[in-house]
Amino acid sequence: MDDKIQIPSDASHEQVEIIVGAMYLALADAFDHIERVEGGASARAFQDELVTKLKGGGVSMSLLDDAATFDFVVAMVDGLGKVHA
Repeated sequence: MDDKIQIPSDASHEQVEIIVGAMYLALADAFDHIERVEGGASARAFQDELVTKLKGGGVSMSLLDDAATFDFVVAMVDGLGKVHA
């Protein structure tokens, strides 16, 4: 995926928190949808593959040059999948 999404440079801290929260909820909804339509095993497989891609560079995280930020994003996605274990 080569698309770059940029948060506006004038975004406030509160707006960034809203953006992150909205994306988190959207991803959680995607997991829920996969579980409802295809079952829990498919939701877990999707989560495992997504975390593997994040850790391995298969999903471009070049904007996250800070290790702590990278680790936070991976942990957030990894934690979402645990709901479907």
